[in-house]
Amino acid sequence: MLRRFVFVLALLAGMQASALSGIQDRLLRFSTPGHDRYADGSLVRDGECYALVWSPKGTAFAGFNADGTPVSSRDRVVLAGALAQDGKCRDAVFQIPAAEYEVLKGGEWAVCLVDTRNLNGVPAGVKDGRPVRVNRWVAVNGGVDFEPTSADNLATAKPGRARLGASSTASLPQGRVCANVLSAVPPDVQPPQITALEVGDGEVWLAVAGTVPFLDYTIISGETPDNLKPDYFSEVVEGDSGAEIEIGTVKSAKRRFFRIKRAE
Repeated sequence: MLRRFVFVLALLAGMQASALSGIQDRLLRFSTPGHDRYADGSLVRDGECYALVWSPKGTAFAGFNADGTPVSSRDRVVLAGALAQDGKCRDAVFQIPAAEYEVLKGGEWAVCLVDTRNLNGVPAGVKDGRPVRVNRWVAVNGGVDFEPTSADNLATAKPGRARLGASSTASLPQGRVCANVLSAVPPDVQPPQITALEVGDGEVWLAVAGTVPFLDYTIISGETPDNLKPDYFSEVVEGDSGAEIEIGTVKSAKRRFFRIKRAE
């Protein structure tokens, strides 16, 4: 696999770009003015992920699966990094090796804000250049062409912003963005299975198998199996591919049938 790097400009001060990359490598510089937010309205946390994505010419990025892969097999997640600081994407340079850029030349580039938080509200981070998990995302709508710059011109490169399709963007005043697009469940992920049910003193506990760590799970319940609704007393629990998880809710005569679903 070709090398992929993200360089934060603060780390490059006083260094020659040619010493860091080949002369034919391409550099895409990017930042957001802030303040960027999650779908719940809270400010993007330090260390949150911004991702550089690519789509074939004339198309918009189709979105993320919850495991960090692109929904469309034609799209690519070129690079991702924990770049959020003070509610925005800090000034950063995305480096694309020359050979990889040659393959992608002529396509559509975009930068996405990705909500990777776990249940504790901590960004899950990046592995192998891809978000570990994606709850929600949005393509940053900057309205300015985002053009590549040669490595030798890093010192004079000006920040750019992505040219994006309207179907995948969400803009707020002063260029702020909100990660409000729900990620998709990867097609190879199977529905979770309830393996046991225990009724205690005012509580119901379900043992659940077949979950995955990049999704959170909760209960829907009802009086009949054909009329299940969100169970507002249910816990939300992170999935675990290596073991069963347990999810509890309050015992009630109106909640006699249960099913496990993704918590959104």
